[in-house]
Amino acid sequence: MKPKKIRIVNIITRMELGGPPILVLDILQHLDKERFESTIATGITIDRKYDMIGFARDKNIRIFAMPSLVRDIHPLKDIKALIKLAIFLKKEKFDIVHCHTSKGGFIGRLAAKLAGAKIIIYSPHGDIFEGYFCKLATDFFILLEKFAARFTDKIINLTKIEIERFLEHGIGTRHQLKQIYNGINIKYYERAMTSNLKKRDEFGLGKDDFVCATVGRLVPVKGHTYLIKAIQKVVKVIPEAKFLFVGDGELKSKLSEEIKSYDLQRNIFLLGARNDIATILSCINVFLLPSLNEGFGMALIEAMAARKPVIATNVGGVPEVIINGTTGILVPSKDPEAFSSAIIKLYNNPEMSLEMGLAGYSRARNLFDIKTTVREFEDLYSKLIKEKGVA
Repeated sequence: MKPKKIRIVNIITRMELGGPPILVLDILQHLDKERFESTIATGITIDRKYDMIGFARDKNIRIFAMPSLVRDIHPLKDIKALIKLAIFLKKEKFDIVHCHTSKGGFIGRLAAKLAGAKIIIYSPHGDIFEGYFCKLATDFFILLEKFAARFTDKIINLTKIEIERFLEHGIGTRHQLKQIYNGINIKYYERAMTSNLKKRDEFGLGKDDFVCATVGRLVPVKGHTYLIKAIQKVVKVIPEAKFLFVGDGELKSKLSEEIKSYDLQRNIFLLGARNDIATILSCINVFLLPSLNEGFGMALIEAMAARKPVIATNVGGVPEVIINGTTGILVPSKDPEAFSSAIIKLYNNPEMSLEMGLAGYSRARNLFDIKTTVREFEDLYSKLIKEKGVA
């Protein structure tokens, strides 16, 4: 007789093209189907072309959709989502409720508590302590996190640095906080390496062009404005350098104007949100991450899996992912001069770039493979089930 499967519901605000939803889907696809049964409870993506709910259903993952669960603070919708979710959780009696990101994490945990859930896990997928909101808003969100931590069994932090940050702010106890690195499907990026020349042709890039890329939402915390200022300095030394900005967001028009004002239209290309990141990474020389704050940076390990050297700001959990001088170069945030110097340095030292790319690839395989991440979650789920006497 087969043992009863552990039933898990993952609650996330939106299943749209981006870091946390992609990671959640990747984990659910790799979980042992003989031991675990997965459901996703989520809000509705506004722009349908970025919606991943259909993809999840294609992978036979059950979806519970809640139009009232939205990303922005909306008291009426938030209360409606809380009630609907609590009723759903009470009816379904899942063994584990795993909540993701700030909004889904708070409403999800509160609903789980109201529904009498026995095991509640929370994955913030980074921190909001710097660069996202004004101090008043940040302090308010910290209070909410402290409150919800009281009825959370485990909080999953992306790095050891993040654990210390949570403790500094009084969120959870050391026993509650557990570090699990994000992971990606390394083989997917290995297979994409053969597409480099074809991708360059698609973007009108020459096979010998020096090409850099950054991947991330076009929002203030991602630091694109500072990168544009750095690029202005780079093109004075490397006029033919090309820069691909992958991502969409509220700053798209503003960044486009900045690019025009610096006369960089022939150097910087805004590609919008894409679902072909692996093949884009295959065609570049250097990956750039100019963020003002970054809990982990999934894009970093994607670049490492693609064997690309990384230049990144020394913020948040980044120094736990990138080894300065070995897998890339770390620079201060908001420092266009330092960023431009690092880009020029790698341009002038192709052997160093190659060595850093290979070192990053080795590090990604050893630490950031999705199989390792999934194994750690499977062990955690099983351990909590045993400790709580559930199922």
